[in-house]
Amino acid sequence: MYDWADIAVLGSVSGLKGRFVARPVRGLPFLLEEGMTVHFVPPAMRGPRTARVARAVEASAGEWSVEFEGISDRDAAEALRGSHCLVAEADLPEGFDAARSREYDLIGFSVVDERLGRIGRLAEISEMPASDMLVVEGASGDILIPAVEEMISSIDDISRTIHVTLPDGLVELASEA
Repeated sequence: MYDWADIAVLGSVSGLKGRFVARPVRGLPFLLEEGMTVHFVPPAMRGPRTARVARAVEASAGEWSVEFEGISDRDAAEALRGSHCLVAEADLPEGFDAARSREYDLIGFSVVDERLGRIGRLAEISEMPASDMLVVEGASGDILIPAVEEMISSIDDISRTIHVTLPDGLVELASEA
């Protein structure tokens, strides 16, 4: 079981009073609610690392307008743009599957191919229309790996390793780009 869930990402800043356009991560429903305490990841060097949701209203399909207590101007909000919102699992609706939100925890894991061995470190998970992509920092540049069952063999939390089975040529193609 996980103690924290990554449920939203803060997009652009809207207006002068520190309001954000936020969207849920990886197809989750929007779960931020008034009064909920949010931890911002990665933490900003300057600015708050946590805040309570003051207001959250739907702005358009898939996007919400969110305000936080203590973030009342555009400059403070800009420091948090792009941050992920982590909340305590206990604050989420009953039945929420925290495993669906744990992908952020995988950043920094080693990525090992069954044929090639270690190919790099997971730098980010990029949301794409067809499937999420693992962005792996390899010796010759970034390698994009579709986050699909056919390519991800297993994830070992103890050794912090993602085991993959890549098609021939995928890593070589990335190094030529």
